[in-house]
Amino acid sequence: MTDKIIKNEQWYVKSLASKVANKEIYKPKVQRKRKWFELPKKGKDNIPSEKNYITFLFETTNSVHAITFGQKEKELSNIDGNNRINAIIHFLEEPFCLFPEKLDEIFSFIDIIFAHSNPEDVSKIKDILKKIKYSDLMTFKYNKYFIEKGYVDIYNNYLKGARDEFETYFDDLITSMKIKGKERFDTDVKININIFEGYTTEELAEVFVNINRFYSGLTEQEMLASRLFIIHNFTINDDVIRIEIINSIKMFYKERSEDEVLMCYTFNEQTDPINAYDFMVGYQNYNHEICSFISKTDNDGLSLFFKLYKTIYKGSFDFTFTTQNVNEFIDYITKAVNILNKLKTHIFMENLVSNNNTFDGCNKKLNSLKKNNIYVIIAAIIGYIKIETPEKIILKSIEKCLVCHFLINDIKDKDKREIFKINDSIIYEAGGAFIDGKAKEYYKTPHLISEKITKELMKDILNQLILENINNIPYEVRSNGKDKNDKRRVRKLHEKFLIYYYYTHKVPVEFLNYKYWIEHIFPFSSSWESEIDIDRLGNIFPIIDTLNIKRSNKHINEYSKHDKWRLIKFIEVVPNIIDYDNTINHDSKKPHIKNYEKFNEICSANEKKLVNLFLNVLFP
Repeated sequence: MTDKIIKNEQWYVKSLASKVANKEIYKPKVQRKRKWFELPKKGKDNIPSEKNYITFLFETTNSVHAITFGQKEKELSNIDGNNRINAIIHFLEEPFCLFPEKLDEIFSFIDIIFAHSNPEDVSKIKDILKKIKYSDLMTFKYNKYFIEKGYVDIYNNYLKGARDEFETYFDDLITSMKIKGKERFDTDVKININIFEGYTTEELAEVFVNINRFYSGLTEQEMLASRLFIIHNFTINDDVIRIEIINSIKMFYKERSEDEVLMCYTFNEQTDPINAYDFMVGYQNYNHEICSFISKTDNDGLSLFFKLYKTIYKGSFDFTFTTQNVNEFIDYITKAVNILNKLKTHIFMENLVSNNNTFDGCNKKLNSLKKNNIYVIIAAIIGYIKIETPEKIILKSIEKCLVCHFLINDIKDKDKREIFKINDSIIYEAGGAFIDGKAKEYYKTPHLISEKITKELMKDILNQLILENINNIPYEVRSNGKDKNDKRRVRKLHEKFLIYYYYTHKVPVEFLNYKYWIEHIFPFSSSWESEIDIDRLGNIFPIIDTLNIKRSNKHINEYSKHDKWRLIKFIEVVPNIIDYDNTINHDSKKPHIKNYEKFNEICSANEKKLVNLFLNVLFP
């Protein structure tokens, strides 16, 4: 049995950099991705940054806290200190990236010296100095550096003639980049090192957990990478899904290696078993590719699938990853994703967006759904699945709570919005324990997710939104003779919902694949007396683009001249000719609303039709 030894050493920065360059140090599977910012964030002094750490090393000439490695033969596995190593190497490679104020001074100096020179050549000089390494800066010899680096023309044409000024400036610059103006960062700063010898990979993973157990910088998700490292005694039964998970795992570790200075772990399915952590991140990322409701795994607390797994399989992660549970979880998620994708097609009009800009934008609302919103939704869906609820009922229940959530968020009146929020079952405003409790509640009793959303409630929400969006204004003309109000408003989400539901339930299937526009019953370019809202919901309807072009701002009868004019008869919001003619006059070049009361009456009736159909569909 190999003896376990913990060695304490001190390395100069140069020694650490040499081992990194020679690939003697690698970043293991459990080590998180580097996450420090390069520069301090304004107003966020408590967030670590590479610059602050390098400044600390300049001031102390000692790292104080040790960087920890596990040693296996000649290789060193970085157990703790990845951010610090990245900061040190970054400074040595690009010192002015971490001290941009120095670079600004250099650029100002160059601008003065070469004020009348070719701007492109001056820019080249700046790029050369911007990329100078710390070691090159410390051993800087003016002509030797530029000539050996291949900048002969730049040197001869510009730098040679300004040598006296440059050499004096560089002497001061070099001094400013030394420790107290005397010692070099790379040869005089010491880094404390702990080396664990004789430890297995599994034991080093445990060391990582113990080192960071009381360190608030690691999230629960990041800690799980080590905790679940040795848990792989389960089998994924579906070979197709297993292959997809493996591909996602490979990509996960590949992305985690980007912008890292150390060699990083890569997943090898021939030698590496899929542990519990790999399964969860790989399976979530795989589902992200097939369902945009599901985000990629993240380190902000627990990622979505870990939250769901914890809700379904009560107890510690360390003991619940069995073959039965893992495959049952895969089955639940597969069915839930299928339902979510059907909802996406239906609610967010995915089947129409590619052909119709009219309905684009609704699917973008998906971006406003956060992890915890989706968490409680999927928990409810799985709860429904577990009690064998028909899919039709599940779809309608989740459709109600999604539509209600989006519409309530769009209400302008803050007081009214707060009142309606009581009925928003997927809203997330409290802490983690609250949302976990909600998820468990919906998992056990899924119908609760939409129980409060009644037909009357939805009607009140829609009427509030419609009322808020009516903007009656007088007709005005600019000095150039054009309408002052010549910009059509961006349609609100509730309008798109109402029009879409109306459109899909009124228009025959044969017309569904055409490109549609939102158009006005009474032309947008009309003039009027008193005050009306020519762009209100009740005065718009979806129309095939080629059919609309034929009309322009002419009488609505113009549609009858087109071969697809019969579409109009299915759209009941278009008034009959008598009511139309009693409302607007087309005798002159510009249509004129002659009866604003009739206009508002027709619009109000249309808005009522849209709302009633929507409610009848949502609450059959």
